Amino acid sequence: MEKNFVFAPASLGRDLHKEGERLAQLTKRKGELAELAFILKAASLGLIVSKPYGDSFLYDMIVESGGGLRKIQIKSSFHSNGPGHSVSLVREKDKDRLTPWYAEGDIDFLAVYVVRHDAWYIIPVQAIKGMKSLRLYPIPPKKKNGGRYEIYREAWHLISAAREPPTPPGKLPAEQRPPEAQSRDDPE
Repeated sequence: MEKNFVFAPASLGRDLHKEGERLAQLTKRKGELAELAFILKAASLGLIVSKPYGDSFLYDMIVESGGGLRKIQIKSSFHSNGPGHSVSLVREKDKDRLTPWYAEGDIDFLAVYVVRHDAWYIIPVQAIKGMKSLRLYPIPPKKKNGGRYEIYREAWHLISAAREPPTPPGKLPAEQRPPEAQSRDDPE
């Protein structure tokens, strides 16, 4: 039986954050660094990751898992203004029109890397349908739940689950929620 090689240095987020600050004006370079971090993390979890040729697709990676292929769009946040991290869901050239960019069929998941906190959010496309941006709170603000997307923090299990359409936010069965979301939602 083949063993998965696990390589995920604890300093990865910290090192990428420093690099991101240094390259603050180079958006494409930061995107490439986030894609590399995704490949490293996904591969360390035993997922099979492929990168399509070119960058003209709506997705950045393809992950084979659960008998199917999943299209993944990678986004990243290297710094924040205020308590959360904003992520744009529109293309740079379309920002004047502010047209939402991602829909079902275009991608299956949005994978957002919050570099400063070395945190991944694996968000089903249904959870961002029609949205132009989202805000993530890896260090919870005064809100008890830390924001609506905390249930997707480190939710790699969603990508590796059997091939079914992803479930909208708040509708995941308890056994599919990340452990921290299960303990928050279960009555005591």
